[in-house]
Amino acid sequence: MIFTMKLRNSIAALIVGLVLALPGAVRAEDNSDITHDARTEGFTPKAQVEKNSVALVWLLFIFLALVSMGVLFKDAKRSHLD
Repeated sequence: MIFTMKLRNSIAALIVGLVLALPGAVRAEDNSDITHDARTEGFTPKAQVEKNSVALVWLLFIFLALVSMGVLFKDAKRSHLD
């Protein structure tokens, strides 16, 4: 009886694995025959930001740090009516 349960679990795992693997295999295609990329239409050849800056990331980090610090120092004994 234990052998059949292990066999049943193995078969079920195999079927689930095949079902999950098949859609990925079906969707895999070769897109090397594309000659025109519409995403680049209307752009100059050099479409990039000249001066890279991480200032907005730092401002977001500081804002999130302030919010988390504010929550950290809240009174633990306050009621739900606050």
